[in-house]
Amino acid sequence: MASPSQGFSLEAKYTLEEGRVFLSGIQALVRLPLDQHRADQRRGLRTATFISGYRGSPLGGFDQTLERERKLLDAHHVVFSSGLNEDLGATAIFGSQMAGLFPRPKYDGVLGMWYGKAPGVDRTGDAFKHANYAGVGKRWRSTTRSCRPSSRGARRRSSTSGCTASCSRGSPASGSG
Repeated sequence: MASPSQGFSLEAKYTLEEGRVFLSGIQALVRLPLDQHRADQRRGLRTATFISGYRGSPLGGFDQTLERERKLLDAHHVVFSSGLNEDLGATAIFGSQMAGLFPRPKYDGVLGMWYGKAPGVDRTGDAFKHANYAGVGKRWRSTTRSCRPSSRGARRRSSTSGCTASCSRGSPASGSG
């Protein structure tokens, strides 16, 4: 009889492309750009991801997990650079979106992931505003998602409640999604 752990790997949470994986919230956020890269590759696109944010955000451990998985991230063209504060992290993400403005860009597009805490979202409004005005590459659409705890005392569902995530490059504009 085969052992249930035969063929099991702790890295499967990031590398398994079919089947079921069990992830924490932080692990799911780390896996997100890896899955996006794989999906883009299947579409024939050469893309990268740039992640930045504030180390003091409610996503404690996200930055540490990204740093621990450096080899895997490098293989999927994912770059993590911690911001000194929310503003600098968001501005760096905005800069990553300008890669397509140069002749012969290395990538077809860059997925930008930003993380920070709620007061940082308020402070970072200018960087968000200018990034939205500038837009993204002609092939992409911009999506921003955020979550904040209810002011009416609703119970938090996870340790990442109150976080805001910004995705500066979504699905190709001509596709659905």
